[in-house]
Amino acid sequence: MTLTDTTDMSTPSVRVAQDSHKHVAVTRSTGVEFTPPKTHDMVRSLFDPTIKKSLFEVVILAILTSNFVLAYYLYGRMGLNFTRNSYLLQYIFWRLSYNVGIGIILHYQSHNEWLNNFTTKYHLFDKKYRSKSKLANLLQFELQSKLPQSKKNDIYSYPDELNVWLIFRQFVDLILMQDFNTYMIFVFLSFPINNLSKLIQWKSLAGMVLILFNIWVKLDAHRVVKDFAWYWGDFFFLQKDSELIFDGVFNISPHPMYSIGYAGYYGLSLISGDYHVLLVSIIGHLSQFLFLKYVETPHIERTYGDDSDETIMESKGNCGIDDLITRENYDYSRPLISIGFWLENFDNLRIGDLFTVGCMIGCGIWYFVYSPSSTVLFIITFSVKLISWCLISGILWKQHVSKWFTKLYLSNGYTQVYSYQQWQFLYNFSQSMSYCLLFIQTINAMRLIYTNEQMIKNDMNEILFGLLLCALQIWCNEEIRSAISDFGWFYGDFFLSNYITHKKLTSQGIYKYLNDPETILGVSGVWGTVLMTQFKIENIILAILWTITNFILIKFIERPHLIKLYGDDNANRQSGLQKTLLTMKPIRRVSEIVDNVERLIIRSLLKSNEPSINIESSTETLTEVATSKRKDWNDVVEHAIYNVKNTMKHNCELRLVSIKDSLILPHEITLHWKIPKDLFTAKDWIGLYKVIDTQNNYKYTTVSSNEHWQFVEPHAINIHEEYGEFIEGDIKFDHNLLYFEQGIFEFRYHSKGSHRVMSISPTFEIQWPKLNISTLSTFKESLLQFCNEIGCIERVHGHNYITFNNKFTVKSLRNLIRDNIGITLNEEYIKNIQGNIDTICNKSWEIKKILDELV
Repeated sequence: MTLTDTTDMSTPSVRVAQDSHKHVAVTRSTGVEFTPPKTHDMVRSLFDPTIKKSLFEVVILAILTSNFVLAYYLYGRMGLNFTRNSYLLQYIFWRLSYNVGIGIILHYQSHNEWLNNFTTKYHLFDKKYRSKSKLANLLQFELQSKLPQSKKNDIYSYPDELNVWLIFRQFVDLILMQDFNTYMIFVFLSFPINNLSKLIQWKSLAGMVLILFNIWVKLDAHRVVKDFAWYWGDFFFLQKDSELIFDGVFNISPHPMYSIGYAGYYGLSLISGDYHVLLVSIIGHLSQFLFLKYVETPHIERTYGDDSDETIMESKGNCGIDDLITRENYDYSRPLISIGFWLENFDNLRIGDLFTVGCMIGCGIWYFVYSPSSTVLFIITFSVKLISWCLISGILWKQHVSKWFTKLYLSNGYTQVYSYQQWQFLYNFSQSMSYCLLFIQTINAMRLIYTNEQMIKNDMNEILFGLLLCALQIWCNEEIRSAISDFGWFYGDFFLSNYITHKKLTSQGIYKYLNDPETILGVSGVWGTVLMTQFKIENIILAILWTITNFILIKFIERPHLIKLYGDDNANRQSGLQKTLLTMKPIRRVSEIVDNVERLIIRSLLKSNEPSINIESSTETLTEVATSKRKDWNDVVEHAIYNVKNTMKHNCELRLVSIKDSLILPHEITLHWKIPKDLFTAKDWIGLYKVIDTQNNYKYTTVSSNEHWQFVEPHAINIHEEYGEFIEGDIKFDHNLLYFEQGIFEFRYHSKGSHRVMSISPTFEIQWPKLNISTLSTFKESLLQFCNEIGCIERVHGHNYITFNNKFTVKSLRNLIRDNIGITLNEEYIKNIQGNIDTICNKSWEIKKILDELV
């Protein structure tokens, strides 16, 4: 379901692999090279007493301290609510200063180096203008106070780009620290101070875990990117010999400082138990994503490019499979996909789309009209999910093993792409109905739980967190589709592997961090319904069902196919998360054990259809001896049975003359029969039977010969022997009397027009001929020759048509083709084309070619 392994250029914070002062930097527009001075991170610069503080840093510390003094004063004078709301307003101000204020500055700095041009225009870092401009004097004084004493005059040897960045850092420190400070005071004032017992619960523990995780993310992120990237250094100048790197937390999540780096927000929301805190946290987090989207990402794409050469190659390869299918099949269009509460690629001229939407709307109408009970909704949702999963998993497994689904449609005259379109409808319909019913079941459960507005307010945190998990699942699905396209979303490599041009799994987008993101994130929304319904047992069971079925589908159906198609090493590559976690020894050991067990299971599944192989020669010898002895024993048993059959009537004989063990169609077979004259009548006859039908009844045949018989009198010869007078003769069964099917058969001699058995021949096998299938033309010639030999060809208007009869039927032709080239054509399809031999051969050859290309 995926493409190739390249470095993702979209993570904007990862830019320098080492400390900035060890690198030579270069200005963006003028190309001036210089060595940046050593700098410290924000916390150390402000709070480490061993580091000298500049004027701006002293001011920042004073402002931070005043926050606590002001909060204490307002709390005592104006009360809790006023103080809390005032700090909420302050947080909003500083958050806007961060995302909007800094965002605008960086936007113009990225496009036209606005800050650099401003300082150059007004000579703010020119030594000659220090006495002429108060602003220049202040900024130069600030820079000199930050640098070590021995390098006071170095600010004039540095380019303006560096000096601007050093001053910009101070304003960033003020805004970011105030943003954090005011938010923390607002959260603290939201704690249940009058009832501290509410803090002693599982939510507080989960919150602390998130907070500690957040701290680790920030520390590890700074370890990787250092000050240069932390303060958006490449908006001002560039580091030479630097590259995008991925280590630690940057292997876990895209944009970790903006995504999982805000986990502490949600941890504090859990601890406080106040949904207002959660709403504020969500809004603050969303604004950070907007900053990322409209400021950082465009700058990174302009500076570093948005794709590597390898990624571009992928886009022309596997990522373009959907376009390739559309170009080569005029009647193919992008399939309907249900994502969350909306539909993509909806086509009102496609009946399947209308049917899917109609069923979803019908479910909603049924719920509102009939108001089914919770039990009924649970049973229906559970049943639909389980049945649809069995259907989808069964199709994928049989397709993986034998290409069953594709063969089914090809044998009925449809194309390979048409079969894929039917699969797309089945998959999307099952997903849509499952989630539609889950949505209705959740809404019904919430309606019964939250009977008034106060109850909703009390549990708003759980509802909001549940919605966040739902949003996480939708985001995960969108990221998956972005990385693997619709082709991968619909398991296209199970059905159209011959369209894949680059057999390499992707490590782009979300797959850089997780190998199988849908395993956990793909069911996060289902567990979100558990939160929203206050851990209702029905929703817990449904969430468990979704999780287990999803896990089985990915690990034991999709994974074996990926290994088969892309190779073991490619399918089992290490994701970014694995690389980070495996640096921890206990996790690495557990992972090794799990991987070994999983590998054994998958390999057993992959080899379940392969014949066993004897490796040691001694074992082969024993097998050959055993086979030889078994054959000898079978010959003895067959000889004994033959003797028993021929002693049923004394001196009666029926034996094969022209063959011994097998007959290859359409050759005829000759039998020699012999019977005492006093037992012979003009109505004696010989019939051909399937051994399985006669049921070992040697005295009387209970089944019809179905016109596979003839009288013996025309072939009779009167002979005299020493011990009596006999009638004997040779009789032939040609294609007009033989069965056109493979199997084990026998002849039976019957007396006086009845089904009383006088004698039974040895058993023999009827086999199909081996047609020449080296090329399409030889296949046509050999099939035409076979049909000519049995007199089943009619030529009309220059075309050859097969004429079927009660011996050589449509089923017979189907089996003949199947046993020669492994293609099973549908009987109705053969009838519809009236047995046109060119069409039959061309279609069979086309199907064979398609299936040979599939993996």
